[in-house]
Amino acid sequence: MRTNRRRVLGQRGISLMETMVALGLFVISAATTSDFLVRQIRQTSQNNLYTVAYAVAEEHLEAVRAARYLDMLPSSDQVHKGDMVFDVSTSVETNVPAPNLKQITVQVAWNEPGGRRDVEVQTIYTAVRRF
Repeated sequence: MRTNRRRVLGQRGISLMETMVALGLFVISAATTSDFLVRQIRQTSQNNLYTVAYAVAEEHLEAVRAARYLDMLPSSDQVHKGDMVFDVSTSVETNVPAPNLKQITVQVAWNEPGGRRDVEVQTIYTAVRRF
């Protein structure tokens, strides 16, 4: 009877070794998960900045295209979106790639912790003549 009682009592408790093994597995899995989450948060932030930059580029491209053909001129600007500053540079090349065409290029650049990033949007525009 005494032997059975010891077995039952011995199986109820958790040894120090089991606790240390469980804690070690938890630490390894938490470290792996936290590294993954940090990379995902950085990637999401970077993707968001690219999306905002493309939207800024499209806005400037549409502003240039809204002007008359002869009034399309190069420009540069800074746009503040949230806490980020985007440098916008618009170039207009006449007779490129062919006569009576204009190539409009909008480049948006910004600084982030990983370094300087930029995006570029191009279009070709022609004068519309009404008869």
